[in-house]
Amino acid sequence: MILDRLKLIIMNFFLFIKGLNQAILEQSVEALEIEYVELENAFLTILFGPLIGVKTTPALLSLEILGTVKDEISILETRGVKGEDVLGDLMAALGGEW
Repeated sequence: MILDRLKLIIMNFFLFIKGLNQAILEQSVEALEIEYVELENAFLTILFGPLIGVKTTPALLSLEILGTVKDEISILETRGVKGEDVLGDLMAALGGEW
């Protein structure tokens, strides 16, 4: 009786530690994803800043790198399209068909 109860407590303790480890891993991944987005935004600001009037790098250097950042340009385009329909995105997030 006591051994079974002790075994159950130890098993629950190991499950708790395992769950805690999983939660820490998931939070770490979320933090890394947020950091990745921030670094991407900083890179794009550095790269395209001279094209919109923000002095960060020479405009000629930005134009030279422009061909290698096609994916980032498509991301910016997607964000620009989504930014125009903020109310529609909000309603879609609420789950209604309006």
